[in-house]
Amino acid sequence: MIKIEKMLKPPDWSKSQVNRWADFIELQCLCDKDHLMSKDDVFDIFNDSGLEDLSKGEADHSAKYDKLITFIGNYYEIIDYRQSTHTEYYPFNVEDGQCISLKSELTEKHTHYIFLLLCSSIYFLDNTTMQKITHAFEKYCHPIMKILVPVDAQTELFGTTREASLFKGNLRKRIEQLAECLGTTTTKSMDRDDYYDRVNAGDDGLDIVSFLKLDNASHIPFALAQCTCSYDEWVNKQKSIDSASWRARFDSLAPFWEFMYVPFFYRNASGRFEQSTKVYTCLIDRERILNILELHNELFHELEFLNIENLIEEIM
Repeated sequence: MIKIEKMLKPPDWSKSQVNRWADFIELQCLCDKDHLMSKDDVFDIFNDSGLEDLSKGEADHSAKYDKLITFIGNYYEIIDYRQSTHTEYYPFNVEDGQCISLKSELTEKHTHYIFLLLCSSIYFLDNTTMQKITHAFEKYCHPIMKILVPVDAQTELFGTTREASLFKGNLRKRIEQLAECLGTTTTKSMDRDDYYDRVNAGDDGLDIVSFLKLDNASHIPFALAQCTCSYDEWVNKQKSIDSASWRARFDSLAPFWEFMYVPFFYRNASGRFEQSTKVYTCLIDRERILNILELHNELFHELEFLNIENLIEEIM
C-alpha cells in the first residue's frame, strides 16, 4: 500500500531531480482522483512543509521565491513533455502546462504508465508492497528484453524472481550453469570464493540474461541486464553487469550488451538523458519502455500474466 503519511510531506530530495518531482506530482493526482494539481499547489506543499523558508522580510526572500518558482516550472515542463510525447499512454489531463488531473476513464495503455509510475515510487510504499512491485517490474522487463536481442536468442530470468527459469540453485550453481550456456568456465578466483555458496548471496546484480547458442564454443553473442526501481541506486548498479565484473567470474567472454532497466524517465524536456555521463549501459527508461510497447503490440498479451490492473488496485 501507499503510505499516505509520506505523501503529506514532500521528501527532502534535490529540487534538481525534475523527473522524480514530476512523478511526485503525478502520484498526488493518482492518490486523489478528484484533485487538480496546480503549480500553486506544489508551491504551497514546499512552503507549508518547511522545506523552503520563504518568510517575508528575509533578505534573500525574493531570490528563494524565484528559484522555487523556476524549479516548479521545470517540473511542469517535464510533465508537458511526457503528455505530448506519449499521448495515448499518459493517464493525466494537462491544462495549459499549469495543472494536471487524472483522467476519468483509463485505458489499458494508461495502466501500463501507472504501473511504471508506481514502480518509480517505491519511496512511498510499505516494505511488502515495495518487494512485490520491484519483483513485478523485473518480470515485466523479461519479455521486453526478448524484443531487444536476436529473435533466436534464449532469454531467461536469473535473479530472485525466477520461477520456471533455466537457472536453479544457489548463486554459485546458477553462475556455473550460465558459464556452460556461454561455452566457458568459471575462473579459479571465483571457484575459491565462498561468497557464492552463501544462502543470502542473492543474484550478484544480474536479473536477466540472453544468449545465442550458436555452438558449444565460447565467445557466443549474449547480453546481461539489471532491473531496478531505485532513483538512488541505479547509477552504481550498472557496475553489476559490466565487463570487468563478469570477466572476473568467467574465463572466456565475447564483448556483450549491458542493459539497465528503470521504470522512471531519465529525460530533460528536449528528450535527451538528464546527465548522459552517468549512463554507461544501454539504459531502458520509461520513455523507451513505452516506445517499445508502441512498436510491439504483442507485448500487451505477453504481459497479461502480471495482472497489472489488479496490482494497481491492490496498491491504491
